[in-house]
Amino acid sequence: METGGTQGLVPVRAAGVRVGWLWNDWLQRTLVAPTPFELHPTGLHLAPAIESFAGRSAALARWADSIRDRWSLPGWRDERTVVWYGQRPLFGIERALLRPLGLTLRSVQACAWRQTPSGPMIWVAHRSMSKPIDPGKYDALVAGGIAGLDAPWETLIRECHEEAGIPPSLLSKALPAGSLELSYAADYDQLPALHREHVTLYEVELPADFIPTPSDGEHQAILSMSPDEALASIAQGGWTPDGAQATTDLISRQGWSVRKYGK
Repeated sequence: METGGTQGLVPVRAAGVRVGWLWNDWLQRTLVAPTPFELHPTGLHLAPAIESFAGRSAALARWADSIRDRWSLPGWRDERTVVWYGQRPLFGIERALLRPLGLTLRSVQACAWRQTPSGPMIWVAHRSMSKPIDPGKYDALVAGGIAGLDAPWETLIRECHEEAGIPPSLLSKALPAGSLELSYAADYDQLPALHREHVTLYEVELPADFIPTPSDGEHQAILSMSPDEALASIAQGGWTPDGAQATTDLISRQGWSVRKYGK
């Protein structure tokens, strides 16, 4: 799902490949010394002399420490996420710096539902108003960024437990459901930025008597919707782009919108 272009954006390059895009306002911020970046005709380059994953990560960590207070970015997590090129990990970087540089976040998302006498009910998360990104919006039940070099499945187990109180024993029925590629313009620190995300999707049917419980402050509530209710809610807006797409795909894939719950 590509919803944004790259016109007017400057390429960000590292280890000889393009890894991101940024607008001029962020470019000017990024070039203020001390910085590990250099401006070349082909874009903004992470210093080419830094040749290893560890070296690039360390240089970016030092840079992050130097700009943390100066930039005052929302959602600073002290959480390092890894930027990949295909199957090659290039560097780790503070997650709050992904949007300014247009770097891709790797994440997981799980759509969950239960069967009831009246039909399937989809569990929907209502995001906390304190979230730095998409506060107060509806989302798939579980969604979280992949930290470090963790695998998607490891992240799924952790996020299910932290965000919805789902124990690993209930994830035996979880199935891979493809992936989403997101790219769209977003305001960040009152400047235009680019949100890019690779989402690994899962779906899972939970026991009818299990009630997910928000436990880590990520959600203000967890509610359930019929397929009709979910589609109507998505049409009205107020959902995260990935949550809306994943939930719509779930309903279509399961045949709920065709067999009984027409859109």
